[in-house]
Amino acid sequence: MLYLLFKYFTMKNTPLVYAFVLLALASCSQKEPNLEAKVTKHVYLAHLPSASGIEYANSTIFVIGDDLRWLVSMDDEWHVTDSLVLSAIDTVVHNRTPWNVKADFESIARFIYRENDFLLVLSSGSMVVTRDTAHLINLTNGRGVIRKNIRELYNKIKKQAGIPEGSEINIEGLAVSENTAYLLHRGNVNENFLAAIKLESLMNYLTSDDSQLPELTVYGFELPRYKKVPSGFSGACIVPGREGILFTASLEDTESELADGTILGSYVGYIPFSGLGYGIFYPVLLTDDNKTPVSTKLESIVLKSLSGNKVTALSVSDNDDGSSDIFEIEITLNNLN
Repeated sequence: MLYLLFKYFTMKNTPLVYAFVLLALASCSQKEPNLEAKVTKHVYLAHLPSASGIEYANSTIFVIGDDLRWLVSMDDEWHVTDSLVLSAIDTVVHNRTPWNVKADFESIARFIYRENDFLLVLSSGSMVVTRDTAHLINLTNGRGVIRKNIRELYNKIKKQAGIPEGSEINIEGLAVSENTAYLLHRGNVNENFLAAIKLESLMNYLTSDDSQLPELTVYGFELPRYKKVPSGFSGACIVPGREGILFTASLEDTESELADGTILGSYVGYIPFSGLGYGIFYPVLLTDDNKTPVSTKLESIVLKSLSGNKVTALSVSDNDDGSSDIFEIEITLNNLN
């Protein structure tokens, strides 16, 4: 906790408290937390377009795409085995839904709630009407799907986060713990932030006709820049037993919630729950064996296995040309709670 305070007050440039915390840290001789990340496996998916979200459960990989109308299932060898229709829009060109009517599925999370295994898929919210639907899939009960328009929830998040009129929300990451859902907004125009909602309240909202919006808390984050380009949240997952969120943040040279830009690379990072109120996170730029940034836009991340401080994660990227990539990444969590 002392290290979190140190990070917070140095970020806020508070000299007196900075000095105090620095002395306390020196007396504790606490090692600095950090991450290491490297790609251990990579496959090009020529016929799977626009991958934007990934989940993993019982040796099945689930993938969504921002202009893909299906939830795609893959095996551990990364072969497509099944698909489930999500979007009601059946207009498809070269396996992709046109830009102006696509559902823009950008985030997915798996979780257990009342002894049922669920997947929650969210549209980004970046356009009214077409991009404001939640899809709740019950994996325990034959993959039944509950759909709900959540524009009013997105409007509440926008208001509470201070997003001005004329700018839209852009939810690109979703992570669900035992008690809380975390929705991550990508800050191309406005700042990156995370909206935390109690899981029970969110599930009541999604599964009933009740229009009562769940309460939420917004936490802002100043993510790193690379070559003057700011990074933006693009995916997230919970790290069981580590009390924190693993996230991806991609570097895309654009000032729009809607338009693509030049890709410079991606960060992998970790947010400890204890640091939410302080904007604390630990990032690392994903590089190759030559320490050169991997020029890809990581869109999502999911934990596949955890052993000690070693995480094996899966991630996907959208190549903006009808193809995608899937990566296996080895992440080392050094001195992180």
